[in-house]
Amino acid sequence: MKDKQKRKKERTWAEAARMVLENFSDAPMTPKQILHVIQTKGLKEMSGTAPLACLVTMLHSQVRGDRVKNSIFFKLPGRMSLFTLKVLHSEIVLSANIITDIFI
Repeated sequence: MKDKQKRKKERTWAEAARMVLENFSDAPMTPKQILHVIQTKGLKEMSGTAPLACLVTMLHSQVRGDRVKNSIFFKLPGRMSLFTLKVLHSEIVLSANIITDIFI
C-alpha cells in the first residue's frame, strides 16, 4: 500500500495529464477537464492551493518554445485551451486526410 501511495505522490503534472489523455479521453480536453479527472481518479496528490494554475502552466510551457519538439502534448490551433497527446493528434489528422481523399 505504501508503494502505491508513494508513486502517486511522486507523479508529476505531466505524467498525470498524460495518463488522463491516454486512458480516460478519446477527444482533446481543457485543463479544467484534465484536472477534474486527475482529482476524481486520484492520479496525483494535491498539496498546493492552485492545482489548476500548476497544470495550465505545465501544459502551456510544453507546447511553446524549445520544448515543442520533445513534448508529448499538443495544443489545438485556433482553440483557447484544448490539449491532446501528439500521437492522438497525428492519428486525428491522418484520419481526416484519408476521409478527405475518399470524398474528393
